[in-house]
Amino acid sequence: MEHYLDVLMQWLNHHQNWILFFLALLSFLECLALVGIVVPGVVLLVGVSTAAGSAGMDVWLVLLAGFIGAALGDGLSYLLGYHYHHVIRRLPPFSTHPHWIEKGERYFYEYGSMGIVLGRFIGPLRPIMPLAAGLMEMPKLRFFTLDLLAGVAWAGFYLMPGYLVGRSIEGQNALGTEHLVFLLGLIVLAWTGAQFTRHIHQSIHSRENKLNLALTLAGTLGLLFLVLGLILNTALIQQINLSTSHWMVSLRHNWLDPFFVGLTALGYYKPMLIWAAAVAAALLMQRNYYATLLWLGTTLAAQSLMELAKWAFGLPRPELVVAPPASFAYPSGHTAMILVFVGLLASFLLPGVNARRHQLILSCSAVLIMLVAAARLYLTVHWLSDIIGGLLLGGFMLALFYLIALRKPFRRVHPLPLLAATGLAWAVNIALFAVPDFAALLARYQLLPAT
Repeated sequence: MEHYLDVLMQWLNHHQNWILFFLALLSFLECLALVGIVVPGVVLLVGVSTAAGSAGMDVWLVLLAGFIGAALGDGLSYLLGYHYHHVIRRLPPFSTHPHWIEKGERYFYEYGSMGIVLGRFIGPLRPIMPLAAGLMEMPKLRFFTLDLLAGVAWAGFYLMPGYLVGRSIEGQNALGTEHLVFLLGLIVLAWTGAQFTRHIHQSIHSRENKLNLALTLAGTLGLLFLVLGLILNTALIQQINLSTSHWMVSLRHNWLDPFFVGLTALGYYKPMLIWAAAVAAALLMQRNYYATLLWLGTTLAAQSLMELAKWAFGLPRPELVVAPPASFAYPSGHTAMILVFVGLLASFLLPGVNARRHQLILSCSAVLIMLVAAARLYLTVHWLSDIIGGLLLGGFMLALFYLIALRKPFRRVHPLPLLAATGLAWAVNIALFAVPDFAALLARYQLLPAT
């Protein structure tokens, strides 16, 4: 296998115009029923995406090629199952390995429509779930909506690691070791936080102990937030902030800049408002009025408290980019609000999901929170103390939410509408805010010439 992979990589290095085609083809085969089981698609995808990074290809074209190929593979698998369900089971190899389909059907029964999303990231199930959805005659509109939304995340999850490695080892503008250490450190820190959160949640069983924990957390985080705000102007904090900002300036890279600018664009007020409205609508569709009230009340209270804190502490932002935001720095609004939004969504999702998937949800949530927080630090529009303050404030609001929800629990929420609402909101925000204004945003966050 290694020999053939080496041959393919050497060929692609001399025929770089074929890289996108091979990415789309391999993504198609990886997601196609049966073929994806026997073809080592993941290994090949990593290899070809590494070649794309080494060639300096546009990352959006790489992701688009993978997305199109995967969508076609999933779509064909689903249509085969949907239109030929009476024949598929009698054909080899499914006739001799019926457990392949049975496993996908069991997973589909257990998780319903959400299995289409989760199944994309579970190796043996990935090429089977679309076929199983077709065999179960899942409505076409529902399948393709969920599959296309999940396909966006799939393309980034499977192609970005190889692409980053390729960019880091070759080219005049290659990513350096310090960039990879920075990105890997973010993921490790997020994963550790998710592990700790899950351990605490599983180790406390009684309602009284959970109430005491929520009360203690709210008090501790609120106090730490106030203390940090009061010592912002001390020499020690200022030195730490300056040193961190200088390090971030040294990390700025013309490939990482678009990634973090695009990420931070989705954390502004209007995109977050659309996200909040979409989730509220999904909760109202389930007639879960109390959960809707908790969602809107917590997010609005967090936004108001964050704005009040910025005005009260009045810390100026770093003046290192062309057009830094006009508001005060402490705390980071992006950090606080992404923690509140994602933390609330995880709280709504976990009760309706099998316990075996809790770690996946918590890990994905933690990585998203960490990346958004890191974006503000990387773009040098916030001090390190602002990021820490945002985490403390967001954690304080989540602790208050947890305290209220423990005293008066909300009715269990079906996870699928929340995931669909979030995916739809992100798609709308990318189309309305990230893409049209991207060039202006990128120019706004460029470092000043004297930096």
